[in-house]
Amino acid sequence: MTDSLTFPPATISALRAKHLAYLSEHLVDDRARADFQRSLARYYEHVLTLKVKDVVDPAAIVAGIVGFLDEETVRKHFAPIAIELHRRVVAALGKEDGKLGDYVTQAARDAIDAALARPDVLPEDLVRRVLEDEATDDVMHDVLYDALVEFNDSVNPFFADWGLPGLLKRFMPIGSGTVLKSLGAVRAEFDKRLEPEIRKFLLKATRKSKKKTADLMVAKLNDPKLIALRKSIALWAYDETLKASAARMDDGARKNIDRAVTEIVVEILKKDRPRERLKAELEELVTAHGDGTVGDWLTAIGVTKHPDMEKLAEHVWPYVKLVLESPPARAFYERITWDFYATLQAP
Repeated sequence: MTDSLTFPPATISALRAKHLAYLSEHLVDDRARADFQRSLARYYEHVLTLKVKDVVDPAAIVAGIVGFLDEETVRKHFAPIAIELHRRVVAALGKEDGKLGDYVTQAARDAIDAALARPDVLPEDLVRRVLEDEATDDVMHDVLYDALVEFNDSVNPFFADWGLPGLLKRFMPIGSGTVLKSLGAVRAEFDKRLEPEIRKFLLKATRKSKKKTADLMVAKLNDPKLIALRKSIALWAYDETLKASAARMDDGARKNIDRAVTEIVVEILKKDRPRERLKAELEELVTAHGDGTVGDWLTAIGVTKHPDMEKLAEHVWPYVKLVLESPPARAFYERITWDFYATLQAP
């Protein structure tokens, strides 16, 4: 009597073919689908019982990300997919007449309003950078210049209708016309000399005004009127149609954004600091919760309901079936089957 079970080659060949056909059929039938649904749910329950430190390996996770997401993979695989999805999303939004506010519930609006009411929602450095920028300098210079000219036209008592011209007409009904003509010539000369003086004055006044405006803005970030202004901007966004928003995202703008995102992701992957930070955060997680189970950790962070894994498995199964029916999968079954039946063949 021998310890091993052996069969003639013809029998082994027939068994091997039958076994492979059985696997190919029953790994994707209705019973396999039901088993997959139950198994996925049970697998999730099993993971919940594992210790966090047995599931989370900081060094392995970081090494896996670095090893998988290299620059070439990002540029030649994930970036093209993301760019195509971005293009289609923008195109879809361009056909949508609904408003952004249709998707922002009252609870969401209340939360946004609370965030906008915080004085630190606008960083002081940002406020000062915007208001003290050279572009703001030009705008404020033009605004102040126009205001001073208008003020001079309206309030200067020598030339305004309510001032000297009006008095002359009232008290010198005869001969006032000649005086007014002379006054007009004087005004022309006055305005000619005033214009460069205004501009000279504004060189210093504009800088002071910008700084004062920035100081006042920072000091009043918690002012009810500024809070109302920030909220009104949010209300404007709620009333904006998705089509109108998408219309501002033309192909050129979209491509610039896609390029910027790709370059940022690639640069992050090149740096050591993000990887070190991720590893440190994962290590802190393991230190704090490593001896507890995954279920305990989820409960600690507020996860009070588990997902319906059977429902998820039902939606995932068609894609799993595609994998199981694929030529690479069949080659794998065949290799395992051949290896098994090779042990039954007499030496």
